Amino acid sequence: MDMKKLNKKGFTLIELLAAMVILAAIMAIAVPNIMGILNNSKANAYVEDAKKLLSLAEYEFRGDPTKSPTPGNCVVMNLSYLDNSEFENAPNNGSYDKDNSYVMIVNVGTVGKNKYKYYVTLDEKISGGTHRGVAFKSYEELYSDKSTNLIKNSASALATASSKRSSAGCTTIIKTYSSADLG
Repeated sequence: MDMKKLNKKGFTLIELLAAMVILAAIMAIAVPNIMGILNNSKANAYVEDAKKLLSLAEYEFRGDPTKSPTPGNCVVMNLSYLDNSEFENAPNNGSYDKDNSYVMIVNVGTVGKNKYKYYVTLDEKISGGTHRGVAFKSYEELYSDKSTNLIKNSASALATASSKRSSAGCTTIIKTYSSADLG
């Protein structure tokens, strides 16, 4: 038997192991990068949905002057009150909590000179009971911060409007608009 003839038929065990080591190294580098890209994409989706929710509330608020709070006070509009048809698909395949996702509109002006500041919280309930979303961010923060800095991963960080009102300069929540207020 000729030894040269046998060696030309295939790869040696060492060559196969070397190829597997190279593929494993490539996977070790590629997988975390891909996961980072996916997480950034989901963070961007949360922020874009929060911007959309804020715009819906602003449109509803400006269209009805009777909803305007007095200086130092605020109103809250839940996602259940606003047109929420665009919020059916949340980034982590959960569903947005329509009562704990809201926009708070605070009148930071003075009597006769109303000035409004908007804050948004967007809470997604994910399977297993976890929560993820945007936690009480102002209009300015949504448009200035890096999206991954805005995302919170716990229900306590995504607190209710009543617990956040004082930090927004709101003395009293005059009205919380929810699905019960729809005609």
